[in-house]
Amino acid sequence: MTLYFDNPVQFPESGVISTHGAWHPSCPLLAVGSYSQERGGFVTVFDEMGEAVPDVTFPVHPVSQVTALAWHPDRPILACSWESGEVRIWNGTDKEFTNLNGPHTAPVNFLYFSEKGARLVSADASGSLVGWKVDARGQAVTAFHHELKDCVTHLTFRLTIRSAEIDIEGLAKAAVNGDETALDIFSDWRPRTTARQFRAQDGSDNQCFYVATQSGTVYYINQSGNCVEVLNTEGSPLAYMLYHPTRDSLVIMREGFNVEHFSVNAQGQLTELARVKLSGKPQALRSANNQGLVWAGNSSLAILTGELTVRIWDVDTNDNYVLPIYLKAFMSEDRSKQFSEMFMCIAYSKINQTLCAGTNLGQIYFWLKKQTKTDYIDNPEETWTLSNINSVSGTIKQLMWGSVNLRVPLLAVNCITKVYILKEQLLSTCYSQTVWATQKTATQIVLESAHCNYVLKTEIQVTNMALNSEYIAITNNRSIVVYAILCATQQSVQNISTTMISSFTCDNEKILMFEKNVIILSKAGVLVKSPNGLTLATIPTVVAEGEPIGINSTNNYLTVFTMDGYVKLYDLEQREPRLITPVRCLYDMCQDFGEIIHAKSNSSGTKVALTLASANLVPDGRLYVWDIESDVLLDYNFRNTSEESKAVELEVKDDNFQEIKVDNDRICMDRIPLNIAWDTEDARLLICDAKKLKVSDQNGLGVAQLLRHKQGKQNLEHCDHIIVSMFVSSEHGIRVQDVRGAEPNSKLIGVCTPFIYLLDKLSIVRHVMHDFTGLENCDRTTREAVLDFSYNLSLGNMDAAFKAIKLVQSTGVWNSLARMCVKTRRLDVASVCFGHMKNARAAGALRKAIADSTLQQEAKVAVLAVQLGLLDEAEQLYISCERYDLLNKLNQCRNKFEAAVAISESKDRIHLKNTHYEWGRTLEEAGDCTEAIAQYEQANTHRYNVPCMLIDHNHELEQYVQKSNDPELLKWWGQYLESQGEMPAALKYYEQAADVYAQTRVLCFLGEEVRAAELARTHSDKAACYQMARHYESHENIDAAVGFFIKASAYSNAVRLCKEHDLAEELWNIGMVASKREKLECAKYFEESGQADKAVLLYHRAGLLHTALELAFRTQQYDALQLMTADLDNNSDPLLVEKCAEFFIENQQFDKAVDLLAVVQKYTEALDVCVSHNIQLTEQLAERLTPEKDQVDEQTRVAVLDKLGECLFMQGEYHLATKKFTQAGDKIKAMKALLKSGDTDKIIFFAGVSRQREIYIMAANYLQSLDWQNDPEVLRNIITFYSKGKAMDLLANFYVACAQVEIDEFQNYEKALGAMNEASRCLNKVGTPRDTNQHRRAIEIVQTRMTNIKRFVDIRRLFERGDHNGGMTQCRNLLLTGGDDLEQSVRRGDVYAVMIQHAIKAGDFSEAKKLVLELQQNLNRTSNASLSYYLNKDVIEVLAQGLGVPVATLLPQSVNKTDTDENEENEIQEEVED
Repeated sequence: MTLYFDNPVQFPESGVISTHGAWHPSCPLLAVGSYSQERGGFVTVFDEMGEAVPDVTFPVHPVSQVTALAWHPDRPILACSWESGEVRIWNGTDKEFTNLNGPHTAPVNFLYFSEKGARLVSADASGSLVGWKVDARGQAVTAFHHELKDCVTHLTFRLTIRSAEIDIEGLAKAAVNGDETALDIFSDWRPRTTARQFRAQDGSDNQCFYVATQSGTVYYINQSGNCVEVLNTEGSPLAYMLYHPTRDSLVIMREGFNVEHFSVNAQGQLTELARVKLSGKPQALRSANNQGLVWAGNSSLAILTGELTVRIWDVDTNDNYVLPIYLKAFMSEDRSKQFSEMFMCIAYSKINQTLCAGTNLGQIYFWLKKQTKTDYIDNPEETWTLSNINSVSGTIKQLMWGSVNLRVPLLAVNCITKVYILKEQLLSTCYSQTVWATQKTATQIVLESAHCNYVLKTEIQVTNMALNSEYIAITNNRSIVVYAILCATQQSVQNISTTMISSFTCDNEKILMFEKNVIILSKAGVLVKSPNGLTLATIPTVVAEGEPIGINSTNNYLTVFTMDGYVKLYDLEQREPRLITPVRCLYDMCQDFGEIIHAKSNSSGTKVALTLASANLVPDGRLYVWDIESDVLLDYNFRNTSEESKAVELEVKDDNFQEIKVDNDRICMDRIPLNIAWDTEDARLLICDAKKLKVSDQNGLGVAQLLRHKQGKQNLEHCDHIIVSMFVSSEHGIRVQDVRGAEPNSKLIGVCTPFIYLLDKLSIVRHVMHDFTGLENCDRTTREAVLDFSYNLSLGNMDAAFKAIKLVQSTGVWNSLARMCVKTRRLDVASVCFGHMKNARAAGALRKAIADSTLQQEAKVAVLAVQLGLLDEAEQLYISCERYDLLNKLNQCRNKFEAAVAISESKDRIHLKNTHYEWGRTLEEAGDCTEAIAQYEQANTHRYNVPCMLIDHNHELEQYVQKSNDPELLKWWGQYLESQGEMPAALKYYEQAADVYAQTRVLCFLGEEVRAAELARTHSDKAACYQMARHYESHENIDAAVGFFIKASAYSNAVRLCKEHDLAEELWNIGMVASKREKLECAKYFEESGQADKAVLLYHRAGLLHTALELAFRTQQYDALQLMTADLDNNSDPLLVEKCAEFFIENQQFDKAVDLLAVVQKYTEALDVCVSHNIQLTEQLAERLTPEKDQVDEQTRVAVLDKLGECLFMQGEYHLATKKFTQAGDKIKAMKALLKSGDTDKIIFFAGVSRQREIYIMAANYLQSLDWQNDPEVLRNIITFYSKGKAMDLLANFYVACAQVEIDEFQNYEKALGAMNEASRCLNKVGTPRDTNQHRRAIEIVQTRMTNIKRFVDIRRLFERGDHNGGMTQCRNLLLTGGDDLEQSVRRGDVYAVMIQHAIKAGDFSEAKKLVLELQQNLNRTSNASLSYYLNKDVIEVLAQGLGVPVATLLPQSVNKTDTDENEENEIQEEVED
């Protein structure tokens, strides 16, 4: 568990109100903007201890308050602004702040650096937005300036999104393949080399950003400073605006908790992705000090709602949930939260994945986010855990996360009148063989021994401590206090007390105790000081090796490891520490090395255990041991232990040992080693704890649960936290000796045989090693013998193991070793132990189990456990090998029948009833008949066992039978009474048992025939009915007998009686409901008796169709024949089918004949009938007449389909005909049929998929008959089909037609010229024309028309350029030289119209009038077209006005009248519309 120690920031004067604060992103520098009545507004920079940075003159403004603070992302450059509009900047090295000369005159509310720091943006309340270019020295010049004319409310920079890169940002938190989880397992370690190896991300600085104003307008400013509006909320102001940390998207929250998510393109434009409405109080948006919405991870938003609630919304998965506000462990829950308490601000730290929120009552809630392997989670709220609740004095207005070199998180808390710096601190613990200490609070330490404890209260906040049996030293990383530990015994009661020896100042990162000296790790090196603070020795820092980052000691050996991977071991016995190892670097010894996490030597100084981080600064999952004597680096891979298992398999061939090894390796698989500890006496024994990487569904099995299950291998495999005992030797490497479970939140502190020390729930707990169970107080000789035995046993060396213990005479030791064999599964060793224990019975049982080949190894070990009285362990072993049957028997033998039944119900259901039966037998033997009956009933053996148990007690038995109301027991008791001749009593029990047959039998015996018949008839009991039928048959009552035989479904007996007594009517009824065999009997009877109609029907129902048809034809039963033909299929007799078809044809039922022929696949005959008798073919009938590919040969099939298509074509079923022609492979005929249907869409589709030239041409020709002038899609398909069909001559004709339409309909000669050009190109593409002369003539005609059209187009262009005379001349020439063929290419009326229009435009009205007369004469001579066809009304009116004559003089009377009528019509239409 971690604590947060608060240090109040030390302001130089009192009465200071802090308005703003900001941490540097990576350095422990906190800038605070404050205000006081004496000084005004000022800025102060503090370090992580809350002390002001020395030698800096902090800026002060006498009347204005500080409005904004911003740190450079990499360099110690600080920008700050005031209400007066001043902006100042400090470069981290100068003593003074530099003033930036800018255009701001209003309060500067926003200061932001870009992600690389090259751009600084400032914005004030008047809407003035300034961009500054900042260099490495902190000097800034103006880059751009915009006046938005509205108050700026939000500003956020775009981020550079790196999808495939490792974005460490100092902590390697985004490592791939689950390594992020490995890093999160370490609560007390973060990489020290992060700044060196993953400091800066390469790439250009993203200087684009978004700005929001009070009116709800969002602007985008790009890299060059250009500003563009990208969103307008129509006056709705924004509450928050954040940029997505891993995607190019923007999140905006407006008033009313409306959250909108937009995607961002390269130009900064926004596209809405999602919009949600969250619940919350409006005051939350006003009181959160712009800290009510933050990113809590890559895609999760943390939102304050105005209450004591934090809501999380995942923008990717749309998950929405509320975080818990009650602690689950380590302290009692205070559920009496005050209603007035509410969250005021919120902040998130990427370094430790922690979200914190502050309340108005000074409470700070901390939530820790768990890492997951997959993106999808069933219960996403379970990924957050409330880890801590801290309190400060005052209302919290602002929370800010910082760090020390991106490793140690720091939290600044602004309470207006006070500012606190909270530092995350793990609880400190330390131990010795006699005394151990645990930190409870920041200033309280509990000292404990085996018999008593003592609370040490300190004057400093404890960040680290160290002790031995006589002294304890504590530190706050600045000062060190040393206490003497006094142990005294008074009246047989041991007491502990302390006395402070000295206190001295020394900056440190960690301290250790050796004898009475303090070993200190500092930046300058490793110091050895006396209790009074006198420096006794110094281990200086070697620049080439890097600064030391960790120290550890075991006995008199000190291990020092540095940032650059160097490990050194010193002997502290002498006054000056003596280096006893060669200086080695892990970069040379380990391939993928990044940093040392832990390093510790053994008690003899011959080996150093290490845990390392790989090159990506993530724990690599291996435990390393540096063998100093052989200079070899051994390792055990917790991530994948299969390699070690194979290596051991090559050395040892003992099957039992291999099985133990595989089990231990499987338990250790997919884990990360955390803490390491060597035994203080045995240099071979190494203990480490490890946590699972992949948390399973059975995660977090605690010690209580493990003790309940006796640490079965199956449970340990799923246990989150385990303690692993190992033996390390130069000859055999690292061997796992034992694995035990631990609580998920516990921590390994140390080991001192026979105890392992763990920190569990704020207390140090001593756990006895499994090998020393019952030997906690053994002497040194026995302890060494047991350790030697365990060591050799882990190697599989049984000879050495026996040799280690052969001199031990203690029965308790042999019993303990036998118990150890249950864990190690060494049955051979257990046999020897039983021999020394002189336990012959146990030895015999074990020998028998070993010889049983049907038992698994775990089951044999369970037998051993049973003989040792370890019944709980035996149960767990049976569970591990899934021998629940043996476990069931074990529980039965232990008289634990309830547990046995529970196991049977869940795992051993095949023996469930047997278990109940055995329980019943046990109770019966004990004389508990009532409970025995209940168990026999559960076993379902009560119908036999209860009567046997109560056979000598008839009265109790009869009462049980009556009370049970069990039909079987009632029936059995009735049979018993019937055998005794007690018929009335028997009848009574038969009635209770509802045994109708037995009642009927007894009633018949008693002569109550009517009652028996009514009973059988009422209950429809077949056995009773059969009994009555036999009874009536014996009494010659044939009709009643037949009736009851029918009710009993005994139709054969009923048929027999009917045939014997000629009961034809009853026989017909039986034949209608009886089975096939009885139907045939009835049919034969009716055929022999001449009742052919009934015989035919019964044969048909019996399934003899052919027999029924032959009989129907023979006896001319045509009505029945029509019904039976429906059952004919292709397997029927062809002659019979033809005969039926001829019958239908003769009776003018042609459709039925066709259906019948189609069913039997007589396709040709069926089509002949259709053609000859004009039978209408439906879609269903056409499908039946279509042969499958595997039914007939291909040629026949094509002929049938072709004939079927022709028939459908004649009947007008064009779509079906198209389908059948297509199936026959004749696409030409199919297209013709489709053309007849007139279905344009299908014609276009069919032409497209057919890909045949003829079909393309046919489709194009058809499309020309449509209104292609007004349908561009049809026009496009015509051109496409002619082109694909390579019919260039036809395409040319189509283009000529298009040109003529453009001239006649729209007078668009330019488009007409283009169409003629296309026609010319198409004609030129014709390679081999069918008629050369005709082709040449067509080319000449097209060229002539193109020439005339082009001349006319050029003339119109002359007029457009202002060449009036030239245009007139060319028009005259065109009219004179065009000849009679001119009208086919250029209409003369259009030429005159152009001349008239330009004459009027030039003011030559007389010439225009002359041209009008010429045009009228030409029209009268060549066509009946009117003058208004070429000249519109406006031109004629302008001409008349220019000549000063009425319009009627220029138009013929008919034309004038027509125009008048049109005008009247237009006026009428206008009136109607009005």
